[in-house]
Amino acid sequence: MSEEEDRINPNWDAVNKLYDAIDNDIVDISQKEKLNFIEIGMALQMINKKMEYEQFKAMFEFNMEGEFKTKEGQPESMYR
Repeated sequence: MSEEEDRINPNWDAVNKLYDAIDNDIVDISQKEKLNFIEIGMALQMINKKMEYEQFKAMFEFNMEGEFKTKEGQPESMYR
């Protein structure tokens, strides 16, 4: 029998708690500030862009860690 890799499933309890908190805050702020759907969408787009930036930054830092670490006898090309 072949061994299956462990699957990493999302922590759905935490995801749902975050969703509920964001949803409640959006409703509260939109009622207090009288925001329309366009303004709410713009704010959510800004959050999405920030998340994309943070993901890119984390991946870049991860990739750069290995960039400067070469083992003895390891080629200096892209195939290392």
